[in-house]
Amino acid sequence: MKMRRGSPLDLFIRALPFLAIDFLIVMGSYAVGLALRFDGNVPRESWHWFSWGVPIIALAYLLGNLVFGVYRTAWQYGSVMDAFYLGLSVSLVTLLAFGINAMLEHRPIPLSVNFISGALILLFMGLFKLSPRLVSGTVSPLRGWGQKPAKRVIIVGAGSTGQLLARELLQNRQWRYRPFCFIDDDPRKKGVRIHGVPVMGNRYDIPSLVQKHGVDLVALAIPSATGASIHELLTLCESTHVPVRIVPGLEEIVSGRAKPGEMREVTTDDLIEREEVDIDQDGCRELIQGRSVLITGAAGSIGSELARRLLAFGPASLHLLDANEGGLHELRVELSQRSEDCQIKPWMGSLSDRNKVFQAFETARPHVVFHSAAYKHVPLLEENPDQGFLVNVVGTLNVFQAAQQVGTRKVIFLSSHAAMNPSSVMGATKRIGELMVRSLGDGQTAFAAVRLANVIDSRGGVVSTFWRQIQKGGPVSVTHPEVARYFLTVHEVASLIIQVAVLTQAGNIFVLDVGDEIKIADLAERMIRSKGLEPGRDMEIVFTGLRPGEKIRDDLLGEGEHLTPTSHPKVFLADGPSPCPAEELLRRIAEMELGLPRTPEVVAEQLHDLARLDLSAGGAGPRPSPAPTSTDSQN
Repeated sequence: MKMRRGSPLDLFIRALPFLAIDFLIVMGSYAVGLALRFDGNVPRESWHWFSWGVPIIALAYLLGNLVFGVYRTAWQYGSVMDAFYLGLSVSLVTLLAFGINAMLEHRPIPLSVNFISGALILLFMGLFKLSPRLVSGTVSPLRGWGQKPAKRVIIVGAGSTGQLLARELLQNRQWRYRPFCFIDDDPRKKGVRIHGVPVMGNRYDIPSLVQKHGVDLVALAIPSATGASIHELLTLCESTHVPVRIVPGLEEIVSGRAKPGEMREVTTDDLIEREEVDIDQDGCRELIQGRSVLITGAAGSIGSELARRLLAFGPASLHLLDANEGGLHELRVELSQRSEDCQIKPWMGSLSDRNKVFQAFETARPHVVFHSAAYKHVPLLEENPDQGFLVNVVGTLNVFQAAQQVGTRKVIFLSSHAAMNPSSVMGATKRIGELMVRSLGDGQTAFAAVRLANVIDSRGGVVSTFWRQIQKGGPVSVTHPEVARYFLTVHEVASLIIQVAVLTQAGNIFVLDVGDEIKIADLAERMIRSKGLEPGRDMEIVFTGLRPGEKIRDDLLGEGEHLTPTSHPKVFLADGPSPCPAEELLRRIAEMELGLPRTPEVVAEQLHDLARLDLSAGGAGPRPSPAPTSTDSQN
């Protein structure tokens, strides 16, 4: 009969070598205890009792260890609690042996021998069981002989995450790194040792320690740190010219998103100081739960993150409209695995296909629409303004009119800072979208727009381009030394867009708190330094000049606009000129559509004129000369 692994008999057989060694430890400890008590001259009677009594005591110690699970412990990973149970087992059996011996009228073994032997048993059992960890799991001269020297690591953060990383690096020989020291801002920890690794100072000691001791890597093990704190640490580490890695927190390890000892690369989210945002969870759930929701551009960076976040609020169905076949399929598979209660329906087609858009809306009958789809790459639209018009203007009009036809409650249009004083085709098309938001409301469907900054790591954006260039060894290309942009993370954007939907009333234009402006050249330098390289020495930054449609800085507000706060601290209302007549706006769009194809120059000129329709009525001046908006895509 085949024995089942993990059965009591199997565990007992595997424990037999350890039982035998513990038996010998007890016998030897009592022999040493007798010799110590009688100064080596042990009476014959005591030796006689030893020959038959101590084996019984030894069996009692083995039984105690079995009861307390000592033989089930993997001692190479032994913890303080495991050592406690061993100590408890030995102590209780020692007290039992002492108690029985004390009740005997004639004691062949003195009472003191019970305690001397018990102490020796605990010492030798503990040393034997912890020896695997002493050899392979701590900073020990026994570990690493004959191996190549490991790279030195400074672990920033001597909390639970930091000690877990140190323990993993010390226990597993396959890691190329070895903890050199901890860094922690708590002055009470300075000088203490954790797993044999000393705490040698605070964050401001990092540069000097790296230089003095030849450290090869800095690992940031403080998952609870704020964005500002991480930003400061990365700034301090930049001057060291050594690579920096981020250690995942215990929550990520427990959830399976990361493994112990894993260290990830620094991302742009880490380099750019952005905090997590809180939104009105109850309000968002009330708007979304049990309702039909439609997302255009669903396969893009923002659209897909919107879909993931909306799923958490329990919609009855999510309708995903996009022309990207592969991205749409992957998103449907992902969302279907996340929720079995929500119907996931993909719609493949272009916004300029009016019949397809209306078919999707007729079937979905969405309560809320998030309109993210658009062409957003500035230089490409300068060369192809007709496509920008068809997708960004005609496509948006198709979405708005389809929403009105089926009685959609709210439509959120994703605009851009490029729409402010637009000097590019992309900016002009977004400005026309905002004109439609303010002019086409019918009392049943509320249109609103939210202006977005550059989204970190968006597909084809400046940040992803920089990472790709760095990975290839450079050079990193920047258009102009003074170009600056505002940045938001995709998680922040998706959360705030849903919050905007809660706040939306007809014709609202929302502006988000985008923080401080960041110079693109400075960002490129920080990204290079995060890899342990020095800009100009290890990797060049080249300036290529502004491309058509680009400008040095983004505008947050247009002509005649001012900000009004809302109930959310990171969302503001942009109040501006009066809406233009809807009839005039629709007539001009229809005329442009009928007049296609025209030359790119004529289409671009008409788009810029249409984008200033509300301003021209008030005597506003001519449009700005072409020069830039954002180089990043929102998608």
